[in-house]
Parts: sequence; structure tokens; C-alpha cells
Amino acid sequence: MMFLPMIDYFWWKLINCFGLVMKLAEDSRVVMVLVSCIMAVTFILNINSGRTILRDVADTMANRRLKAKLDRQPSPINIAENRVTRRQLKLPLKWTHYEDLPMATVLENNGSTVILRIYTALKFVPHLSGAELSGKYHFVEAIFKWGTFQSEHSIGKHRFCLEIQALHRCPREKGASEYLTLSYLLAVSRVKNESLMGICDNLKWILHPGSSIELPPFELGTLLRPFTGGHYTYHGTYDNGEVILPTIWLINPEISHVSSHQLAQFSALYRRDGSRISSNSRQEQPLGSRNVYFNI
Repeated sequence: MMFLPMIDYFWWKLINCFGLVMKLAEDSRVVMVLVSCIMAVTFILNINSGRTILRDVADTMANRRLKAKLDRQPSPINIAENRVTRRQLKLPLKWTHYEDLPMATVLENNGSTVILRIYTALKFVPHLSGAELSGKYHFVEAIFKWGTFQSEHSIGKHRFCLEIQALHRCPREKGASEYLTLSYLLAVSRVKNESLMGICDNLKWILHPGSSIELPPFELGTLLRPFTGGHYTYHGTYDNGEVILPTIWLINPEISHVSSHQLAQFSALYRRDGSRISSNSRQEQPLGSRNVYFNI
């Protein structure tokens, strides 16, 4: 209670000072301009502060929603045939510009996986449409997951040795449908995979994390073989070691092959801690209440 008179005193002094400043402002145009500027700056600072606070709150809420979504749809999964729902596609998948040569193709070791990116004119970026897709999904990057019988996805509990995952994005879509990822499964074989030779033969130049190399351009469709139907679909997550995203998975059940020598070239790469990346596949996750569709 002893502080109340002191507070009243200072408040009275503040009001008097403000009144004096406003009187001076009435008598002097310069003071009026100065006061106006100070008040405007104060107002702007308050607005910016409010915007910063609101942005921080919105980002926190968005991150919480994203984490909750990722927790509800973990990947990878085993595709059990007795839990698959058959679905008739309205349209076939349409592949555009996958047969075009990009201006540049870059391969990178990020310490977790090998990332392949292409550079081309915006109007020539490869993209998917048709089927049940609500827009055009443009190619972003392709990554590789490997290990001895340690592919990420499995079909009927049968695991593979290499999985190619190609992330696509539809800029106009929000939420879980913003991203789409193609999956290609490869089993070990005595025969080399011709479409992988240009990648595998250059892995020796990116043994260490953070290194990259430009490859001779090639048609993306030779690596990502187009299919129009007959694939599995479910909602899960994409993980390239740097970012985790909610995605629609399109898994091609047509199994390709990779030689043991080619597989060993992936396993020779190094992580950031100096160890070899002998395997970089995530652990199998439960399907839960999600649906897996077989699209025909």
C-alpha cells in the first residue's frame, strides 16, 4: 500500500509532461512533426512486435499440428495383401517431361543418404497428374535407402535391398496431400542395373558427407520407370535425413534388380560421424487404422 502514493505521483508527473509536450507541439511545427514521428515509430514497433508474437505462436501451432500428423502416419510399413483395398482409378497416371533431358543433374551425400536433384526450366520440370491426384505434382528429389534385405517398404513381409524414393510436391495443395513420393523396390541380383550405372559409378566421388558431383544429364524416366496403375497407395512420411514430411506413397510392386557390387558402392559412403552407411532404412511401423489401396 505504501507504493500507491508514489505511483500516483509519477503518473501525475507523466501526464503533466505529456500535456507540456502537446502544448509545445501546438506552438511549434517542428515539435509537432517530431512528436508525430515518435508516435508513428512507437505504433509501428508495437505492430511489428505483435506480428512477431503472432508469427511465433502460429509457427508453434503449425509445428505441433505437423508433428501430430507425422505421429499418426509413420513410415515405412509392410504391405499385407489381406489388408489391401482394391480401387478403380478414374484416370491413369500421367507422366510429363520425364523423358526430357534436364540442364543439370547433381548427386549429393548428405551424411544420411544419396540425394539426386535436377535443374531445368520451370515449365519443363517433370510432374505427375491424373489418377486420383488433385493437381500436378512436380519432381523435387530422389533418394536411396539400402541395406542387406533392409529396404524400407516390404510386400508380404518380403524385404528388398534397395529402394528409390522420389519426392514430388504440388504447390497449390496443403496438408497431407501437398507431397507425393514414388517408391521403387530392387532385389539383389548377379546382373547390373543399367539405369543405375551412371549413379553407382560416381558414388566414389561423394564418399564423404557434404560432397556432391554433377552427372551427365539423363532422362529421369530411365530411373523412375513410368507406370499408369497397378500400384499401392497409403498416407505416410518421407525422410531424407534432414527433413520429415507427410506424404502420399505410390509404391510400384514391380520389382527391379541391383547387383551386389552396385549395392556395395552405396554401403561404402560415410556418415557425418565417420562410420560407413551400411544401412540407412527406417524401422517398419504399424499400419494402425490407415488404409492401403491397390489402384487398378
